[in-house]
Amino acid sequence: MKRFCVILLSIGILSISCEDVIDVNLNDADPRLVIVGTVSNRSYEQRVMISRTMDFDVAQAHDPVSGATVAVVDGAGRVFEYTERTPGVYISNFRAHEGGQYNLSVKVDGQEFEARSTMPQLVTADSIGTGVRTIFGEEQKFVSLRYADPLGVPNYYRYLWRINGGPQKMLRVSDDKFNDGKYVSEELMDFDTELKTGDSVRVWMQNIDMAAYDFWDAVQSANPSTAAPANPPSPFGTGALGYFSAFAEVEMSTVIQ
Repeated sequence: MKRFCVILLSIGILSISCEDVIDVNLNDADPRLVIVGTVSNRSYEQRVMISRTMDFDVAQAHDPVSGATVAVVDGAGRVFEYTERTPGVYISNFRAHEGGQYNLSVKVDGQEFEARSTMPQLVTADSIGTGVRTIFGEEQKFVSLRYADPLGVPNYYRYLWRINGGPQKMLRVSDDKFNDGKYVSEELMDFDTELKTGDSVRVWMQNIDMAAYDFWDAVQSANPSTAAPANPPSPFGTGALGYFSAFAEVEMSTVIQ
């Protein structure tokens, strides 16, 4: 009989969290270790979450892993040790910086997993507002961001939003393959969400590295109807799923006109 597992990736951003549900095809497989770590330039509290996958039909979708040893070492050799705040959630307090290199080490049940991420320089949008486009004869409003992409530097972006104080949701990731060095107008919309005049929208624009981009690009490209979708690429090798991302972020808000 086939079994399917679900990973819940909860990403701490300041005092808020974004929960991304990722379907992973693990037919007739044992539970897999999942490591999710982020380092942000805007938060003094950095977070790593460790769990094991569970069958989708169990009451608890993920199984937190306690008792792990977690640490991050920066490019200057400084070691930041993490403490377990709640089951499976590990916290360390330090300020991360743009351009900094961060190496994550996780030890679980005698196994060690490592991943590395370099925080990109922050690219900030210089304007945010409302745009309108016509789709199948109907007008659809979107959030318009405009920014100058740095010339000659590979850049990867991840966009999230929150509407009227609702849950935070990832919209998409993009790169500057065709926009290198250009002034970019980014159209943010969700075909499942109709923006209306007066809606309050908060947007997070994250500058991520290529490994994080590859992970989220695989997630957003996954076809739910595929019988056997591939797992997103993991920096931890074959022993664990998940990702580690040091990202620079800017937060903006607008009211739909």
